[in-house]
Amino acid sequence: MTRPHPRHTATAILLTAGLACSAAVPAHAGDQVRDRQWWITPMGIDRGLSVSQGSGVTVCLIDSGVDATHPDLVGVRFAHGKDFSDIGAPDGLKPIKDDRRYDHGTSMAVNIAGRGHGSHGNEGMLGAAPDATIISVSYGFPTATVTNPVPTAIRYCIDHGAKVINLSLVAENDKVRAAVADAQAKDIVLVAGSGNDGDVALSGFPTMFGILTVGGIDNNLQRDPRSNFSKISKDIKGQIHHAGVGVCGPFAATPDTGVPQAWPGGGYRDGAGTSISTSVVTGIVAAIRAKHPDLNAANVINRVLKTAKKTGTGDIPTADCGWGLVDAYAALTADIPTVTDNPLGQLGEGYSNPSKNVFGVKSMGLWDPTYQPDPAYSTAMPQPPTNTPQGPITSAEANTSGPAWTILAGLATCTTLIGGLTWWLRRRPRQ
Repeated sequence: MTRPHPRHTATAILLTAGLACSAAVPAHAGDQVRDRQWWITPMGIDRGLSVSQGSGVTVCLIDSGVDATHPDLVGVRFAHGKDFSDIGAPDGLKPIKDDRRYDHGTSMAVNIAGRGHGSHGNEGMLGAAPDATIISVSYGFPTATVTNPVPTAIRYCIDHGAKVINLSLVAENDKVRAAVADAQAKDIVLVAGSGNDGDVALSGFPTMFGILTVGGIDNNLQRDPRSNFSKISKDIKGQIHHAGVGVCGPFAATPDTGVPQAWPGGGYRDGAGTSISTSVVTGIVAAIRAKHPDLNAANVINRVLKTAKKTGTGDIPTADCGWGLVDAYAALTADIPTVTDNPLGQLGEGYSNPSKNVFGVKSMGLWDPTYQPDPAYSTAMPQPPTNTPQGPITSAEANTSGPAWTILAGLATCTTLIGGLTWWLRRRPRQ
């Protein structure tokens, strides 16, 4: 996955150039592929599979469609798939050929639920949740059957029983944020990649409180230099209004060598990126939800954070990898006290704090435990219709923390103007 920088507005929504082949791996060399999954043991996936394989948990994969006939996906349960691309299959089980991301959805599915193949299943690739059910929701770029396919897809996942949503893509507008808020309110864990620009300027899903944002490391267990990082994001006043990287997963083998990724039709090709990191962690989250069905999303995320292995420098959460490299076995088996709220925060429709220039945020969790939404703006407010499409945003579009919002913050105290300000307060900044 290659995550387009906000300044590069002529790039695709799904982040796939990083999965372009640097070397082809012969389809018959499945055992070599398994050997090159260096993260299986350091991330505790091999031990974790003896505890939970994700049975009974539904994972929604919003991507480019999946080739369910790949040898490593034989036996994986797919259900309720949907296509919003107008060029895929109705059930989402057809890789979309739009010249950018033909392999992406298949790769992500194998990273999540791969079962391997061969006489003893010891060839090919393994995921942490081979018994999970996958909803494949495919959509295309630039073609789509709906105006806003990403928020539409998120709500489709909600309506069809997803407990985990994999977001190996970039998209942001008010409709996307509203859909994320709805998913969080429905107790769904959302997992997204930090991006592949090697930049501290996170954007899109990684900035949204409550999402488990995943950075990437190499087999030396240090952040790959291409993985975006950022402990927090502050405005010029030093106030926090963005989230940061929560944990890390596999990005590549080394900065110069990718890792095997499944290819439609069978076989593998090398790739690198936080899409890989995200999908591997998604599988682990599914396994945790299966083992601990009594835990809500907040406590599942808390388990992931509290049992992660620190990597990077500085205090936890570090700028590189947040709480660290995910450990599946520890997250499944450790004795972790329960929490009341999502430690990464939560979005919420109508939650605002004009004095901090933050809109649509119910909680910042551990990123800023002192944050409280303004009670005067913690109720749902009517939102004007918008046809703004989701996709890569420019830096100008992302920066809505300027004078206009400062003026609104001051005017918000004038009760005689509250009615007139309602519409403006609903236009949360695209963080």
